[in-house]
Amino acid sequence: MRILSWNIQFGKSASGNYDLSQTLSHIQSLGEFDVICLQELARNMEEYCEPGQSDQLAISLQHFPGYTPVWGSGFSWASTSGIRSERQEFGNLSLVRSDPLDYRVHQLPQPATPGKQQMQRVAIETVVNSDIGPVSIINTHLAFHDIDEAQQQLEKFNWLEKERIAHHRFPKQLGMGTYQEGFLPTARILCGDFNFTPDTTQYQYQLDNDWLDAWRQSHVDGDRLPTCGIFDEKQWPEGPHCRDYFWLSTGLADHDVTVEVDVCTDLSDHQPIILTLAV
Repeated sequence: MRILSWNIQFGKSASGNYDLSQTLSHIQSLGEFDVICLQELARNMEEYCEPGQSDQLAISLQHFPGYTPVWGSGFSWASTSGIRSERQEFGNLSLVRSDPLDYRVHQLPQPATPGKQQMQRVAIETVVNSDIGPVSIINTHLAFHDIDEAQQQLEKFNWLEKERIAHHRFPKQLGMGTYQEGFLPTARILCGDFNFTPDTTQYQYQLDNDWLDAWRQSHVDGDRLPTCGIFDEKQWPEGPHCRDYFWLSTGLADHDVTVEVDVCTDLSDHQPIILTLAV
């Protein structure tokens, strides 16, 4: 299974130019993917969309017509143009090459943070088939301005994971219609822009809750490559660093894994990260 995760910054390059089509074409140049997880796409928001590219979801689907889209926005505001169909949205997009077995959008916690900028965040969960059964892939983008908010969002993921494990231990009574078995994941992959670095308490929190950092699994002794701040020194004066990850549930510990970072493209302030997992 090959998965790409990338915060594409709504098609804005590190130099400040906007060209979403160029960003999507770059993804195509990286080869075939089973799942593509993108963060920071906009629809009908003039602050983020260039003229003629107002619906970044539609543009993405034009580039990847063979994929099933799963779109999740933290909000859906009325249009400033007065056109009912042109809702203002901002969120994440997962593109799945096969038909997803299941999918859903999770609203993430948004505690009051007086005096700090804040937007509603989401996580898109898609369930796909694999050699080990259904696998859940969660595509997310955590809070940036308040680390306590990001912490609560991490706790949401850990609650979901504990719930998944509990359902395997204590199977439900099956029935017809909505009470069928469904597609309970055998394992889970969590990816995206987490907005924390490996030296933080949030990173350690993930390890303490039995998540496996896929980079560590892939590069036991190698230095970690940066996923952010390589080219955009204005937004990231601290320089190159890591804030994008693939996290694996413990059931994937014995599976071969490779993680790569495309450190050459400047089409976003973040870099594409690629997971190849033997499942």
